[in-house]
Amino acid sequence: MVAKKKVTKTSTQKKATSKKVEMKKTTAKKSVVNPEVVETAKNYFKTAEKKVKKINIEKFLTDAFYMMLHPVKYFTSIKADGNYENAIVKVLMYGLLTAGIKIIFNIAHITLIGAISAIILMPIYALLITFGLAGIMLFFSYLAKGEMNFETSLKAVASCIFMYPLAFVAYQIAFNYYILFFFSLIIDLYIVFLIYTATTSCLKGEENLSKVIFGIFTAFVIILHFTSSGALYISNKNPRIAFKHHLGRLQDRTAREIMPVVSTK
Repeated sequence: MVAKKKVTKTSTQKKATSKKVEMKKTTAKKSVVNPEVVETAKNYFKTAEKKVKKINIEKFLTDAFYMMLHPVKYFTSIKADGNYENAIVKVLMYGLLTAGIKIIFNIAHITLIGAISAIILMPIYALLITFGLAGIMLFFSYLAKGEMNFETSLKAVASCIFMYPLAFVAYQIAFNYYILFFFSLIIDLYIVFLIYTATTSCLKGEENLSKVIFGIFTAFVIILHFTSSGALYISNKNPRIAFKHHLGRLQDRTAREIMPVVSTK
């Protein structure tokens, strides 16, 4: 009787061990990663690496000079190929360059927090300006019966964003309000010209219709600079110079009003 009990125990132990082995096999099979997922991940990283290698920062500067000399040829060469990386990197690079220029011009009284905020915010402002102008360009293209391709519009505006640091430098070196007014007007009109050229070249807008549309828009930009809202718009480009100008005008006005009263007394 005792021997039979031992046999049953050993048989149950074998069954338990066999079950454990089967459980290990099943768990090992489940932990294996799907090879298709691994292959797709490898392909993704390969394509991402190729796109990063295509980004050439030196080419951004040469493209800017070429666009200033031959805007029509440059904008005609822009194609929608689904590659947004170059355009985004270009905008961020010019935003960082503008931040560096701002820190240099305000090195005397800028704080560490101000410098860090400039490095963070300036590229964000550049992106917002780019996306905003791309939308405006699409609206003009719609009015001019051109193409409605956001990628082409974004790439064209990203190529024009080199004006962001140049405009900032021009506004900072303006030594009085009238020079600031002149720089603001000239730069805004040049940006309108670039958007017009991109609309007719990239988005294939009708040239005659585009001339009428952008002629009206150019007149609006010129009139805006001579209004009170335009004075606020110009003052935001260099508040220090604008404050001195408006404070000087206020002092002259009060002096002219007080002088007759003093003379009569």
